[in-house]
Amino acid sequence: MNQKKIGDFLRKLRHEKELTQIQLAEILFVSNKSVSRWEKGKSLPDIDILMKLAHFYDVSLEELLDGQRNEMANNTESTALKVAEFENEEKKKMKRITQILVLFSMVLMLISYILSNYLNQNDIIDFIYGFCNGVTFATLALILIVTGRWGLKIRGFKERITSRD
Repeated sequence: MNQKKIGDFLRKLRHEKELTQIQLAEILFVSNKSVSRWEKGKSLPDIDILMKLAHFYDVSLEELLDGQRNEMANNTESTALKVAEFENEEKKKMKRITQILVLFSMVLMLISYILSNYLNQNDIIDFIYGFCNGVTFATLALILIVTGRWGLKIRGFKERITSRD
């Protein structure tokens, strides 16, 4: 999937509607910086935003993911493959974030272990120990929230796609 090509296509579609990035951002309830990143090919919108964009610009999801208008836009198999590719990219992004959070959590747990077992106890050490444990717990909770959010987003998208057929 060519993010730069998709970004150029999104910019072209926005210009056809004679909208600014700020106006489009207000319509989609996102920041104009997000619209700018999409159009520069630095990132892709979430799948629910892609669906809104396809509907708003009156193009198929396949056309958006191709970065161009297609004569045969109703090719279901091709659309399914592109959606699967997008889903895989979302899963990779989720995996990277989860790995970073787990690594961060493990470092904090190691610091807590060292503080509790090898250093003399005093108020500062106790505070740092408690802080590290609290942040570790919060990080693990954040992992659950982030992965759950992405899972729900992907499941909801699949349900919308299958209900249209």
